[in-house]
Amino acid sequence: MIARMKTPRRGRPARHRAERGAPPPPPSSREPSAGGAREDVVFGVEPLRELIAGAPGAIRTLYLRRGTRRRFEPEAERVAAAGGAVEEVDDRALVALAGAQAVHQGLVALIRPHRYAALEDLIAARPDPVLIVDGVTDPRNLGALLRSAECAGVRGVIVARDRTARLTPAALKASAGAWVHLMIAECGNVVRTMEQLQEAGYWIAALAPDGDRTIYELDTGRPLAIVVGAEGEGVRELVKKRADFVVAIPMRGRVASLNVSVAAAIVLFEIARRRERSASEASAR
Repeated sequence: MIARMKTPRRGRPARHRAERGAPPPPPSSREPSAGGAREDVVFGVEPLRELIAGAPGAIRTLYLRRGTRRRFEPEAERVAAAGGAVEEVDDRALVALAGAQAVHQGLVALIRPHRYAALEDLIAARPDPVLIVDGVTDPRNLGALLRSAECAGVRGVIVARDRTARLTPAALKASAGAWVHLMIAECGNVVRTMEQLQEAGYWIAALAPDGDRTIYELDTGRPLAIVVGAEGEGVRELVKKRADFVVAIPMRGRVASLNVSVAAAIVLFEIARRRERSASEASAR
């Protein structure tokens, strides 16, 4: 079983008086909640610098603390060149956007909805391995999965449309910018997507504690797609039945579970390690 990460409850919506220097929220966006940020907001210097460097077009409006334009001029120019707006506002406006508990560091942005890659385009690009995320409901876990995947050299991720977290600002922030470097597609039917991958030459390995082999016995010399499931419940039985392999991570301690992003990282880095070793041995012959 993969341990469930608890999601904090939302606070009651806060009532805000109109303030001079506070940007009017777009009609389609949710208002800030007491102590928390709106759902279309990313804040903080490093997360936003990474985002702007990789995908400046994702920024709808960049808000700078008044008087800091010179410090953030490169970021402001990139956002403006990509069609986004740049505004200087006071601290009260930044707090209203990012939330009272947020460490915004004078930089807050409203982002556009993420545009997923077409599933057919991802399969045609043939990234290897592919990570399939089915049922992970906490955006922070999804972001951590993206971070682990990118660090392990993964280039393609497929996220289930149902029962799975969206690429919200919380997920993007947890990914530490990794999402910018990944091709991310959505799928409506995970089993059918697995069949499409198998038709394209991939072998599917579902990660589960009851696997019939360990990750160290997995044949990494073939194109692979790794499926991870929900926090707590794990990979669904229907998905296991359609997979070519069900693999497990041998546990050495008394705790019988790992966080889903940690488990995925172990598998993906093991695949990378063994492939590098095989390539090194082949070149030495």
